[in-house]
Amino acid sequence: MSRGVKWNLLDTDANLALMSQVLGIKEATAAAMAHRGIRSKNAAIAYLRPHWASQGTDVLDSQHGMKDVKKAFERIVLAIKQNERIIIYGDYDADGVMSTVILYKALKTCGADIHFYIPHREEEGYGLNQKAVKTIKETDYDLIITCDNGITALEEIAEAQALGMDVIVIDHHEPGFVDGDSPEKRQDVIPQALAVIDPKQAACPYPFKEMCAAGLSFKLMEAFYRYIERDFSPLHDELMVLAAVATICDIVDLAGENRALVKQGLTILNANRYINAGLSQLIALKGYMEKPMDTFTLGFVLGPCINATGRLESAEMSVRLLLSNDLSKQTALAKILSNLNEERKELTRRCVERALEKLEGVADTVLVLVDLETHESIAGIVAGRVKDALHRPAIVLTRGAEMGILKGSGRSVEGYDMFEALYKNRELFRRFGGHTMAAGLSLEENNVPELRRRLNEDSSLNPSDLQVVVHIDMALQGKEITLDLANELVWLAPFGKGNREPLFVTYNMSVTALRVISEKNTLIFTFNNQGRKIKGIAFGQNEVFLEALRDNYGEQIYRRIVSGQVAEANLVMDVVYAVETNTYNNQTTVQMRIRDFVVQKG
Repeated sequence: MSRGVKWNLLDTDANLALMSQVLGIKEATAAAMAHRGIRSKNAAIAYLRPHWASQGTDVLDSQHGMKDVKKAFERIVLAIKQNERIIIYGDYDADGVMSTVILYKALKTCGADIHFYIPHREEEGYGLNQKAVKTIKETDYDLIITCDNGITALEEIAEAQALGMDVIVIDHHEPGFVDGDSPEKRQDVIPQALAVIDPKQAACPYPFKEMCAAGLSFKLMEAFYRYIERDFSPLHDELMVLAAVATICDIVDLAGENRALVKQGLTILNANRYINAGLSQLIALKGYMEKPMDTFTLGFVLGPCINATGRLESAEMSVRLLLSNDLSKQTALAKILSNLNEERKELTRRCVERALEKLEGVADTVLVLVDLETHESIAGIVAGRVKDALHRPAIVLTRGAEMGILKGSGRSVEGYDMFEALYKNRELFRRFGGHTMAAGLSLEENNVPELRRRLNEDSSLNPSDLQVVVHIDMALQGKEITLDLANELVWLAPFGKGNREPLFVTYNMSVTALRVISEKNTLIFTFNNQGRKIKGIAFGQNEVFLEALRDNYGEQIYRRIVSGQVAEANLVMDVVYAVETNTYNNQTTVQMRIRDFVVQKG
């Protein structure tokens, strides 16, 4: 264990030797799979070679399909035949943007008279609102299709129906509920729409519940094209890529259908960066036309640019980028998106800095921070950064549109169910929702001290719960860190929530050379791997490493290494790392990407 980071070396009762033999894989790979619940040959084959088409149930299946799909398809077909006006009512985040584009493109190609509406985050807030419903009616729409929202819009949907418009809900959020003593005892309250498609409603028998709205929209449009006996293949690859981006950005579990969707989507995108003309301009602008693209690229390079429009301007810009066929408009919009994201990053940096200053010395286990200068749209990001820095559940509240009302977001740590904690105090809120690890809420400013008191008095978190936990799949000897293992572990990708990257530990690694790259906050190690050299690289850990070096080896070696770009070394370390490949000058070698370490005393 290093610097308050807890190393959890996982154990398993799986027969790793047998898994290795039957599947033709290394025991390290078998261990990583066993820790992800893969215990049978069939499950292993499905996991190693996930395929979108084979993962799920047909949404129109009479026994296991999705509730209300046939009713929705029948109504859409009628609207197309009668040339009715259809509007897609989306959302301002990446999932809402992508699901809007998927539905728009698929239905437009079928001849639908279709348009879209994205609410403004600050002026309208999330989901359907009464004013928007009336505006939509006044502009002569006959059918509203919500995506990434609608499951809790009871009054708004009732209003739309009363005004003579039909509503189809496509959502993946939890329904509203009738109160119970606990979240498990609540009863769903479903809007009275013409059709409500949401696998999370209790009445829906579809077995996979964890798709984001874009993944759900993609699956529905695939099925709709089969329903109307039309070829979906000209749209399939482009819309799958958009759904894959949203799946990563919405941080749903990368398991089952989600993992198959992202894996196949990444394969398509890496083979054809131009699969969507607008997205290709953003890819080019961010410098990824020639670089391999993975979940990091989708979630931390492209996704934030798409999200930034909804945070600081209007998400309609992102929709128009992905729908545009005009190169000059694509280029201009891609630049706007990128610039807005840079502005958002700087705004976030300042807000996080200010939040950490305010929380300095605060001993609360659950942090509840009011910062009226934080932009409402980034409260969740700031809460996440505070949680990461202090490793405590964090709620960041800022001013709402209504006087005396605060709005905000919370992010949790492993072992603390934030939704359950807020549910116990639900009478304090105007609105709240979320899940175990994240929540959104609004409340009267006067209720904040009481919320802070209750959350901390009721918290069962102890000091060990507030440590960063690194889960390790297996301890390896140096000779087991090979290029073959690195290539094999790629089969387990894509990595993300619900499918973490495999990590390993090796004890007593000898360091023969060390390079400190101060300007990039990067460390490059050369380890003696039982007689052969192996490279290790660590990002963002220079300060911690150099302090450990000084403490364990003295001031002289510290100064020698800091002053030189490359230095001979004679250190011994315990290292937690991911095994990956590194290609340089057309030569590919194995590399350890270091997540944590202990520098042993010299």
